[in-house]
Amino acid sequence: MMKGYFLTIRLTALSSKSIDLLNAIEKLLEPGQLILADHFLDKPTCAFVSRRLAEASGAWGDRLAKVMKVLQNNGIFTFHPSQATCTNNYTFTLLLCDHWTQWHNWVDLYSTRFYDMSRGIPASIQKEASRTPAQIHYDTAQDMFTYFREQGWVGQLHRTLGGGATAQAPGIVTDYPWDELSGEVVMDTIDGGGALIALLMRAHLTMNGGIYDLAHVIEHTVPFFHSRDGQFADLKDRVPRENLIGDPQALEILRNIRQAILPGAGRRLIILESVRLSRYADLNMMVTANGLERTEHSWRRLAEQSGLEIVAIHSMRNAWPCAIDLWPVGL
Repeated sequence: MMKGYFLTIRLTALSSKSIDLLNAIEKLLEPGQLILADHFLDKPTCAFVSRRLAEASGAWGDRLAKVMKVLQNNGIFTFHPSQATCTNNYTFTLLLCDHWTQWHNWVDLYSTRFYDMSRGIPASIQKEASRTPAQIHYDTAQDMFTYFREQGWVGQLHRTLGGGATAQAPGIVTDYPWDELSGEVVMDTIDGGGALIALLMRAHLTMNGGIYDLAHVIEHTVPFFHSRDGQFADLKDRVPRENLIGDPQALEILRNIRQAILPGAGRRLIILESVRLSRYADLNMMVTANGLERTEHSWRRLAEQSGLEIVAIHSMRNAWPCAIDLWPVGL
């Protein structure tokens, strides 16, 4: 039992470390004007030197070599001193545009939108400030999701978050007892893109599902399930249109979710959330939504205040979040 416990702690630490590493390299991997990917990202076994790569991409060789050294030090490529060459490695393959995890979407989103939003942090911590860093940077009073929608960025956001869910799917699907919910309707609250509920339903053939989110998010999501070429079209009969619910008051209703849970064996609220934070988690939440990440202690206190009881916290292999099992008290 203790061996399994320490293994879980170790895996969680590695997951957090991977998040921090992603944050550290995201800007370095986005020299879009050089289109470096066209020259070596599609050749998983190639060897190259900075000079040849610079010639092929139209870059300044000395400066590109410095960037490559930082990437090598972060494990993205393997450097061979005797031949003065770099070769692609396992970490590198995760960033390929056709890799099934689609991690490259995180590089694009965080090195542009999120990096820009963080510029508002200094002004946002002033005592007289009332807007989030994102609102300050974009000079708007709108929340981030509304602003993203008006700018046409919602698709990029959900591709990124959906790719993260897909990449972590093996642990999420395997390490929580989803079979206890076979035959039930699982409503995914504030998921948006549909990737999470889709992967659960494909793994559990008797499970039906739905999504409850803000109205404009549901409008974006419906075609994924109910258009001929939608990426989740195979599940359309198990996620009927009436189960894709958009409501402008969705966030307020979350506060009353305890009262919304109907009596019945096994009825519960499952929160997929990290309880051991990565280095930048709180800052990301502050920048975008004036929020914060909660620790296990704060989750337990919040559950007690809302009439729920945390009966288990399931660690999931190779996934950032844990599955927090909250059961209604008195049902």
